[in-house]
Amino acid sequence: MTTQEQYVARLSGMVEKKFGRRITTMEDCEALGDAVAEATKIKLDSRAYAPLFVETSRGIAPRPVTLSTLTRYLGYSSWGDFCNTTVPMPNDKSDILSAPRRWGVVILTMLAIGVVVAAVLILVLSSNGRRGVEVDDPAVVEVVDEVSERWMARTIERCNAVRAYNEAADYAARVDAFVVEYDALLMAEVKRDLESEAKHSDVDVAPSTLAHHADAIAERCKAMCRALYAEM
Repeated sequence: MTTQEQYVARLSGMVEKKFGRRITTMEDCEALGDAVAEATKIKLDSRAYAPLFVETSRGIAPRPVTLSTLTRYLGYSSWGDFCNTTVPMPNDKSDILSAPRRWGVVILTMLAIGVVVAAVLILVLSSNGRRGVEVDDPAVVEVVDEVSERWMARTIERCNAVRAYNEAADYAARVDAFVVEYDALLMAEVKRDLESEAKHSDVDVAPSTLAHHADAIAERCKAMCRALYAEM
């Protein structure tokens, strides 16, 4: 059992404990979905929960949105938060993560966040001197903050999902593949997300402003991803 599977096993056990009974059938998954929706306001198809509980669906990897939703049901902010603050289900005592190792990951994560904060401050200070960037428009700031928070939360969750494999023999290759893939995703989606949020909020934002803030958000996310290399 890999570390990722051990975390999923821990999650399943904690969900069943909160739910109040074993979950083994699709009918159980449907009832769980109703309980999760009531607690989190997130309604997923009952089939999304089957890989975690129904024997015939074992071997199918649960979707990230399923893991995130169930951790919210348990009171965590995200799947990454759950992985950072719980111990995975061990195969035996040798599988339990040592306290120094877990604290090492926490400290490195905090350092990475510090680097991101410093980068943000530099970007904000430099942006104040750029002409044509609407940094003082409250409506624009609100749009940027909303999109930035979404992407930072998403990046933290994705990075922590990668960290779950940090004892695997191919971990370095996993990190390389993740960073390349996520960089491409950032380039393709962040600006589009800003445009969509601005349109949804009925805020008129100049293309140069969108491009500037999209670059800033992407750079923050990239810094968090590259912190994975320092942990190897």
